[in-house]
Amino acid sequence: MAHRATGFGVLALRALTAQVFTSYPAVTRLEGNTRDDNIAMRKTFLRCGFLKEAHYREAWPIVGGTSRDTIAYGILRKDWETGAVTVFTWGDDPE
Repeated sequence: MAHRATGFGVLALRALTAQVFTSYPAVTRLEGNTRDDNIAMRKTFLRCGFLKEAHYREAWPIVGGTSRDTIAYGILRKDWETGAVTVFTWGDDPE
């Protein structure tokens, strides 16, 4: 708890992302998941250039409790290289 709100999560995720993209040239994307109620991690993903790509309902099992939603975030190599975030429109539902 002593390290909450210190920015270490952002530093760690940025370092991990850089390590993966610089060490593995064939890797074109990196992704991560967290629970819907982990607001700090969700903000960390966004601050590091990741984009919310999926929301899985009741996909995170909780021992002795009700499952939580899982949120998936991803970053593309090209976005990491340019500092941009490639957004997309969800409007893909069949009519």
